[in-house]
Amino acid sequence: MAKQLSVNEWKYLFEKYEKYRSGELTKKCFLNEMMKIKNVEHISDDQWKRLVNKYKRYNLGMNIESMSGRSPKKGKGSGRPKKTKSNDEILDEFLNDLNKEDLIKIIKIISTDDEIKKIKKDKFKETVTKIKNSFPFKVSNKVIMSLLKIKKSTYYKKLKKLKMIKEKNLELENTVVQAFKETGGIFGRERLAAYISKNKQIKLNYRTLGRIMKKLGLVCRIRKAKRTKESKNVAVTFQNIASRDYDGIYNDIYATDVTYIPSPIDVDQNFVYMSAVIHHKTKKILGFNLSLYKDNSLVIDNIKKVNFPKNFVIHSDHGSQYSSKEYLQLIERLNGKVSMSRIGNSLDNREIEYFFSVLKTEMFENFEKSVKKMTLKEFERHLNRFIDWYNNERMLKKFNYKTPHELWVEFCKK
Repeated sequence: MAKQLSVNEWKYLFEKYEKYRSGELTKKCFLNEMMKIKNVEHISDDQWKRLVNKYKRYNLGMNIESMSGRSPKKGKGSGRPKKTKSNDEILDEFLNDLNKEDLIKIIKIISTDDEIKKIKKDKFKETVTKIKNSFPFKVSNKVIMSLLKIKKSTYYKKLKKLKMIKEKNLELENTVVQAFKETGGIFGRERLAAYISKNKQIKLNYRTLGRIMKKLGLVCRIRKAKRTKESKNVAVTFQNIASRDYDGIYNDIYATDVTYIPSPIDVDQNFVYMSAVIHHKTKKILGFNLSLYKDNSLVIDNIKKVNFPKNFVIHSDHGSQYSSKEYLQLIERLNGKVSMSRIGNSLDNREIEYFFSVLKTEMFENFEKSVKKMTLKEFERHLNRFIDWYNNERMLKKFNYKTPHELWVEFCKK
């Protein structure tokens, strides 16, 4: 059975109720406090209505002491309460009670342009807190409303809206952090915004995302720019059929090359070698091979893994493996045409060179140090995972944020 509350208990309950109304306390927490004070297991609708009505009477200045078992009060103070004071009257009384220093302080707070802008932008909670914290005594919400010239309904509506915006922003920030981790911290704001749109179904402007990333201290890894110098030597042994057709507009072009990889911990020599084949039009890696030796087998074994179509062009530099008789005969048997870059012009084979650059900057934060700390088999596992991610998840801004595999599927349907 609920107990009869004392005046102090009612006042304590009203303080909690005010915190609940202002959004500082959840309804669940408030109900727990109320049940604890009233010594009940749940709060009925009647008990809730009684609390609200009693709170209203308390705000109007009426006595909250229980009148049970007493005769009705008569004489002075009985009957209908006096009419509540207007906001202007409350404000006048408050300002009249202030000393000169406090008055100057309150004028400075509410008269600056910055504070007015905050109120207009629905960020007035900072102003309210600033006013309350400026005085050693308690300043009521009514006084605050009068100072800022806003209605009671507007005041609490704004507080509720601010709470909802804060919760929404927190949820969005958590999504951004999760997406940043999922992409390994290598996507900039535009590509990360596209990733969130595609995988989280949240439309987010990349500029907004940039501000969130800056706030959270999320900085993507940046590939160091390397200026490529083109040689003036244009002497060639094989025809440059690709002719910098990087998007495969005129021919079905596949590019291949070999790159040096720092030796893993269980390899004695200085480097291991990787050969890869990329499709110009879709940017998909169709085959790759890792070997301890930079010989013909490294390249030949890789070419044999790729299922080439008819009438394709295979482009490379003038490396000895690509000008070998064994390699040229293999391409001829596959009904392909050999294309080679001009000597000293690495940009002629830009697509595969760019992939190797991406590999060495996005696979690990510090590629060389990371590779040297693992075994060759561990590196092979990481390499397989990276190329699978590159083909299936790494979106290309140039192609409306589609992945190489999505572009490859579209290409194969034609």
